[in-house]
Amino acid sequence: MNFYRKPNLMLPVSLHDARVEKISIRRGEKLLSGELTLYFPEGIRAEVEGEWVITGSAEVRLGGIDWDFSGIRYYEGDAVKERSFEEFAADLEKSSFEIVDESYGYNRSVFSGYRYQEGFFRVEMEIYHFKETEYFYDDASEEDRGDYSE
Repeated sequence: MNFYRKPNLMLPVSLHDARVEKISIRRGEKLLSGELTLYFPEGIRAEVEGEWVITGSAEVRLGGIDWDFSGIRYYEGDAVKERSFEEFAADLEKSSFEIVDESYGYNRSVFSGYRYQEGFFRVEMEIYHFKETEYFYDDASEEDRGDYSE
């Protein structure tokens, strides 16, 4: 009998409770050459020297995007609205997107959370990409260091 156990990966970074304040979109001229950058001025969670901290400002870059299989959905009441990444970028000028859940799988990253616009509503961002995700962040200030392991 063959056996394989899939590891339950724990990344040294987390976007849980982080707020996306803006995004930048580069469509690219060739297939799978596009890039999407998420900006987190208030930082993200990161494990630094065995301790979880809230970082300084951060960026997350996803590249090699297949735009045909990527999208953003707003769940407002009983309605589901598809939004383009450009429309979402314009919407972020009015209010941020707080990520509550993040999941990663075969060439896919899914971020779900909430925006506020005359009330909170759920947002799901699904990105199909072929390059590794890159996380860039500034060091946390001393006052922001602490136990954020929840």
